[in-house]
Amino acid sequence: MTNFLKSKKVLSTVAIASALLLSACGGGTQNTASNTKGAAEEPGKSHNLIISHFLPGNHPIQTQLFEEFGKTLNEGSDGRITQELYPANSLGDAGAHYDMAVTGEADIALSVYGYTPGRFPSVSVLELPFLAESAVHGSKIVATLYNEFPEIQKEHSETHPLFVFTAEPAQLISVKHRIEKPEDLKGLRVRTPSPTGSAVLEALGATAVSMPMGDVYESLQRGVVDAAMVPLETLQNYNFHEIAKYVTIGNFSATPFYSVMNQSTYDSFSDSDKELLDSLVGLPMSEKAGAIFDTDGKNGLELAKKNGAEIIELTAEQLAPWEEILKPVAQKWIDEMSAKGLPAQEIYNRAEELKDELK
Repeated sequence: MTNFLKSKKVLSTVAIASALLLSACGGGTQNTASNTKGAAEEPGKSHNLIISHFLPGNHPIQTQLFEEFGKTLNEGSDGRITQELYPANSLGDAGAHYDMAVTGEADIALSVYGYTPGRFPSVSVLELPFLAESAVHGSKIVATLYNEFPEIQKEHSETHPLFVFTAEPAQLISVKHRIEKPEDLKGLRVRTPSPTGSAVLEALGATAVSMPMGDVYESLQRGVVDAAMVPLETLQNYNFHEIAKYVTIGNFSATPFYSVMNQSTYDSFSDSDKELLDSLVGLPMSEKAGAIFDTDGKNGLELAKKNGAEIIELTAEQLAPWEEILKPVAQKWIDEMSAKGLPAQEIYNRAEELKDELK
């Protein structure tokens, strides 16, 4: 089993020597069909990678991660590998990105797992409350779970995974409602990031409202929703700091992301180009993406403070009643995933262990 944590150089050598069907670039399961295009390719072939994601074009995932990734690939290949970036769902909806990578409409795609409910059930464990304490922390947890559980790898088998990560934990922001105790959420309409997020909110007595991030600002401003469960980076990157009056911090969920590559595109790379690509992705890229979200979360929180928002950071004592109410949510997740034939209890237990091990 290929592991995000192993040396890329060693993995690449093993992959070449043994013709393994698992790739070193993030531990992705490759398709079993042979690809004559890759086998016959000359080392000097050029590639123009189409990279699609749903985030705004000025989001640091594009400006700090993908643009630097493309520059390094270009320089390392003597200009043979180039890329075109398509942000803000310009090639397809956020929920379509994984299929875009499967079909080759995009060579590389990045999106949120929760936008395709039910397709990646194992990964949704990170959406359960109180597991991730930061984006880097959550990214290390999800990458490690990916490495250790074949069931999670199987969910990605139609593509060549590059890296997985999480945003920093989701908090609660509101324009009119101060939220400190679980009962403060009763009857409120709250934007949810995922089905698991909906389960969290509904257990607390709120009405979960699903909507894309691009609609949340106006919905909060106009009172379509009373609050939103979102990471703090949205205070900066989506300008929520302009309208947020209350920010409640309790690490209520985390949003896992994927970045995957079209399998045929990867197979068409020469061995040296694969080694170059492999050296840039996996766990280091997971942590880098997480660090971007953590930095923006801190910046967003400062912007909200400067704009007069009240920051309600729940203490361990204040979180106790929240934790008690939300215990059944984790058990429900375990029961539902087990019914699908997944080792849900083992995945959840391991996530709990990693919560402490990877701090």
